[in-house]
Amino acid sequence: MTDSTMEGRDAASILEAYGFDVVELETLRWGLVEVARDMHETLMRGGFSPLVRDIRDCTAAVHMRTDEGWQMVATWEGCVQHAFTSQHIVNFAMSEWDESTLVDGDVILVNDPWRGAIHCSDLNLLRPILIDGRAEFVLHSTAHVADLGGAIPGGFANGTKTSFEENLKFPPTLLYAGGVPVRPTFNYLLENNRVPHLLLGDMRALSGSLEVGSRRLKETVSRYGMDRVFAAGHYGMDTVEAAMRSGIATVPDGDYRVADIIDDDSITPDPIEIVMTVRVRGDSMEIDYSGSSRQPDGNVGTAWIESTRAIIGAKQILDPSTPVNSGTLRPVDAILPPGSVVCVLPPSSCSNHNDVGCRVINLMTQAMAIALGDRAIGCDSGHSALLTIGGIDSRSGHEDSPWATFSLPGGAWGGTWAGDGLTMCINAMGNCRSTVHEHAERENPIVVWQHEIMPDSAGVGEHRGGAGSIYSFSVLSETLVTLTGDRARAGAPGVQGGGRGMPFYAWRLNGAEAGELNVLELSDTAPIIGVFDEDGHPNPDGGVYGLGTSSMTGKIAKIVLKPGQGMRLVIGGGGGWGDPLQRDTSSVLTDIEDGIYTEEFSASAFGVILDGDAVDEVATAARRAELDTARSEGSWTVPSACPPQWSGRAPAIERTEVMV
Repeated sequence: MTDSTMEGRDAASILEAYGFDVVELETLRWGLVEVARDMHETLMRGGFSPLVRDIRDCTAAVHMRTDEGWQMVATWEGCVQHAFTSQHIVNFAMSEWDESTLVDGDVILVNDPWRGAIHCSDLNLLRPILIDGRAEFVLHSTAHVADLGGAIPGGFANGTKTSFEENLKFPPTLLYAGGVPVRPTFNYLLENNRVPHLLLGDMRALSGSLEVGSRRLKETVSRYGMDRVFAAGHYGMDTVEAAMRSGIATVPDGDYRVADIIDDDSITPDPIEIVMTVRVRGDSMEIDYSGSSRQPDGNVGTAWIESTRAIIGAKQILDPSTPVNSGTLRPVDAILPPGSVVCVLPPSSCSNHNDVGCRVINLMTQAMAIALGDRAIGCDSGHSALLTIGGIDSRSGHEDSPWATFSLPGGAWGGTWAGDGLTMCINAMGNCRSTVHEHAERENPIVVWQHEIMPDSAGVGEHRGGAGSIYSFSVLSETLVTLTGDRARAGAPGVQGGGRGMPFYAWRLNGAEAGELNVLELSDTAPIIGVFDEDGHPNPDGGVYGLGTSSMTGKIAKIVLKPGQGMRLVIGGGGGWGDPLQRDTSSVLTDIEDGIYTEEFSASAFGVILDGDAVDEVATAARRAELDTARSEGSWTVPSACPPQWSGRAPAIERTEVMV
C-alpha cells in the first residue's frame, strides 16, 4: 500500500487484495508478533549479563523476503531503537552472503555500524529460515554485550577518534554452521574479552532465542502454509503503513526546522549542533539533517543508522497504538549529509550512539510541537547517564576475578498536552530498565547507596516534565568507571512555554555511608561536571559551565575509584509543557507532598504559596499576577529546574580530564 486507505477497506476488498479472509490475516500477523515475543522472552531469561537480563538492551525480530528486499514483519517489546534499524542490518548482511551456501541452522554474526548496526557493542545474530531450500525468512536477535575488547571496557570508547580503538568489528561472519558453533569465531570473541563468561552466556541466549523462533515460525508455516503467512506479513506491514500515513496526514504541510546541541564529543570542548528540517507533504515525511555539524573528532557521531531514531518521536505523537514493523518506516525518507555528525565516514569513532539517538527524537518532538501547536511533547532528559563499571575483584573469596556491570540511572520524559511526563525512566529511544541493584551488589564489589527521585529536577509547566533521578554508589575494589552523559550545559527544553529540566551533574564521593545521603550536602564531594556558581552550588540559570569541575565533558573514560570512594549522578528531568502559572494549584501541592518539588522552588516557578499544609489561593493569585507582569516586562522567565538551596561547598580540585 502507498496511501492511507487501509482503515476504510472492508473484508471483501481485503480478501480480494490478499487472497485470504481478514480474520486469518489478523490472526497470522499477530502470530508472527508472538514468534518475536517468544524469542525476546527466551533471550532475556537466558541472558547472563545485566544488559540482557536486567536492562533489556536487547531485541528480537522476524524478517520476510519481499520484492523490495528483506522487510521486518514483527518485533516485540525489546529496546525500541533496534526496531528502527533491524531491517537495514538484515539487508546489508544478506546482500553480501552467498545464499547458495546456506544450510538450516546457519547463524550469521555482524556488528559493523556501517552495515546498519547501531554500534560495535551490539552483537546481531541472523538466522535464515529455509523453506523448500530457499531462505524465506531471517530471524534477528541482538543485544548489547558487556565487553568486546578495545581500549575502553564496556564499549563506550569515550576519548577515541577511530573505530580501530573501539571494540572488535565483525562483517557478516559465520557463527554457527548447520547448528554447530564455529570454534574459531567463538575463540576470537572470547579470547579478546575482559569478561568472557558473561559474553558466552549472552551469546548462547542470543542463539537460543533464534532456535525458539525457528521452531515457532516453522510450525506456523507448516500449519497455515507459506501463502497465508506471506499474505499476513504483507497485510500487517500495509496496515501499519496506513496508520502511520494517516497520522502524518494530520500534520499541516510545511517545513519545520529545529536545532539542538550535544555538549561535546569527549575530546574537544565545542558543542555539536544537530539541525533537522522535517518536511511534511500529504501523508509523507522527509527528515533533512542538512546544516548539522561536521563529523566530530570524538566518538559521538553515528554511522547514518542513528538518524532513523527520529521516527520514534513521530510515531509517539502520530501513531502510538500500532506495532512497529517495516510499514512504520515506509512513509519517511531521510537526507543525511556524508561526513556530518549523523553520518560519519569510516574509520571515525562512533561507539557513543546514545547522544545523537536521543537528540534526534527530541528534535522530532520539537518539530511536531511547531507543526501541531498544543499537541506537543516536552523533551526527555536526552541521555541516561550510562555507567560502565568494572575491574578485578579484590574481595576475600573473589580475588583476581574480572567483573563488569552497567547502570542506566535514567532520567524522565517530558510533559505532554495530555498530562505530566513520566518520572525516573529511560529515555524514549531505549524502552530499557535500570540494573537490578541487588543483582549488581551480589555479583560485584559495588554498593548502590541511592537511586531515587531528584527533587526540583522536573521542568515546570501546566503539565510538568517527569522528575529525574539521583544515583549514588561506592566500590569495594579498585574500579574503572566510564561515564557517558550529556545535557550538562542546559537541561531538557520544554514546549509551549514550559521550563527546562535540571541539567546533568556528577560528583566524585570521597566517602559514602548509608547515613550520609543528602544530595544537597556537597562538603565531601568533588564536582566532575555541571553548571556551578561561585559558591560551588548547581545553578543552571546563573552559573558557569565547568566552573570548579574536574572535567569539561560528561563523557569520561577510565575514572579510577579506590575502595570506599564512589560517585553521585543527578540526571535532570524532562521539559515541561505549557505555562507553569496555569498549573492547577492542587497538582503543585501534590507534587510538594510527593517530594517532586520543594515549597521554595514551587513559589518561584509556579507562583504557588502555601499556608501550612494548604495552598493560600489568594496569595497565589497575587504572586502569579506579579510573575506574569514581570514576564511581560522581560524581568522574569520560567526558571530551569534546580533546587534553590544547597549546603556546604565542594573543595576546589585540579582539573585532570583535559580537553584538547
